[in-house]
Amino acid sequence: MFSSLSAVSYIRVSTGRQAERGGEREGFSIPAQREANRRQAHGLGALISAEFVDRGQSGRSTNRPELQRMLTYLRKHPVDYVIVHKLDRLARSRADDIAITQAVHASGARLISSTEGIDATPNGTLLHGIMASIAEFYSRNLAQEVMKGMRQKAIQGGTPGRAPIGYLNVRRQTEDGREYRAIQLDRERAPHIAWAFDTYATGEWSVTQLTSALTDRGLRTRATASRSPAALTVASLHGVLTNPYYKGIVTLNGAQHAGSHEPLVTAKTWETVQHLLTSRRQGERSRIHTHYLKSTVRCFNCQRRLLVHNARSKSGRVYDYFICSGRQNGTPRCTQSALRISDVERRVEDAYERIQISTHRRKEIELHWQDRLAAEASGSEQKRSDLAAQAQEIRLRQEKLLEAYYSDALPRNLFVKEQRKLADSLSRTEAEEERLSDDVTLQMKHLAESLDLLEDACNRYLAAAPADSKQLNNALLDRVLIGPNPEDIYVELRPEIAKLGLRAAAEEHLV
Repeated sequence: MFSSLSAVSYIRVSTGRQAERGGEREGFSIPAQREANRRQAHGLGALISAEFVDRGQSGRSTNRPELQRMLTYLRKHPVDYVIVHKLDRLARSRADDIAITQAVHASGARLISSTEGIDATPNGTLLHGIMASIAEFYSRNLAQEVMKGMRQKAIQGGTPGRAPIGYLNVRRQTEDGREYRAIQLDRERAPHIAWAFDTYATGEWSVTQLTSALTDRGLRTRATASRSPAALTVASLHGVLTNPYYKGIVTLNGAQHAGSHEPLVTAKTWETVQHLLTSRRQGERSRIHTHYLKSTVRCFNCQRRLLVHNARSKSGRVYDYFICSGRQNGTPRCTQSALRISDVERRVEDAYERIQISTHRRKEIELHWQDRLAAEASGSEQKRSDLAAQAQEIRLRQEKLLEAYYSDALPRNLFVKEQRKLADSLSRTEAEEERLSDDVTLQMKHLAESLDLLEDACNRYLAAAPADSKQLNNALLDRVLIGPNPEDIYVELRPEIAKLGLRAAAEEHLV
């Protein structure tokens, strides 16, 4: 017998996992709700003319694609019934329930629950209100309990939610068969993330260049049900480089906790990366003209940076100059004249002849530092002990701060400010402790590498390609002040090179 009554069916599951549970395309919940709604429609003598399914959508918001599509459908296609499995599938707040119910009634339809006695009678209306209030209570209480559990997990060093790229969320079992969730390194992606931190810490790469290099290395995000693997964007890599999770810190609602997962970056490298990102205005600085000396040479007159300037003659020939940035926006404005880039290149090459050391001088430096490092090693143990105690004291202060915050004795803005101070202090202390932990053998290795560069500095520099010349400059030189006159040049070695006792030897002829 043909039915003149019509209905629509609305189905919702809160998470993507519910929609795919059991390996099925629709999981278990969606087919169960569909069958219950179909039976309810059959009992009412109605045919379901349309079905609307929100997969992985929270009921705490009405901004759900299929819900909005259903409400639009009702305005254009009047039906007799809107059937849901339970009221909490439709809304999780009393206010949303009222708004949706009014929209359904305005279309001329009646709202029916396939598992609850909701109808247009006074008793049905009363039950509707009670069930809607229960749904709201359940939602709010569940959110509170979930947040409480996440907070406790973070306090214990666990990772609430999905781990960032480089890590995997895994399930493990205890010896007695109990299952628990844990974090482990993603052996495919973790090496790329560690490389990114170490590479950016050299100061030689921009975030854009690093993003391209990671793509070339084959780094891709993990596949999900809704997203295919993809290369990192500049913005997402910047998020990686500023995420304290990679140095072993779990952050939840602004509160930081020591994580139990394995860090991918040392405290020292983390501090270096953050300093570079801050100094480079969130990781990027666009430049129109580049040159391998640009980050090294400075104005002899005012010590500001020199910029590359291309001047074209009337005949169309292009001449390259270094000009002081203070000529354009300095206060006061610099008056140093422009310098031909070819002249600056030659004068820096001449300076390298005086930076280079002899084999005899190298042996003297090595003997001096072997004795000095051996003496320092015997005295560094107490320093490391003091730093370890200082770091532990900071951690205790962090714990007390968290206790005060969680007991509502401290406002959030003050908590975040104080926690940031303590976190910065702890990072500096741990970085210094890590530096002192380097043994004499490692320090001697670094010394040998520096002396290798100095012993053959001029030959290396003259034979190097522009990119290699820039790396050599960054390894040996802090800055070169240069002006228009032949005597206007002053070379400052990098602090770690200058401390070798080379300042007088290298600079006495350059002033």
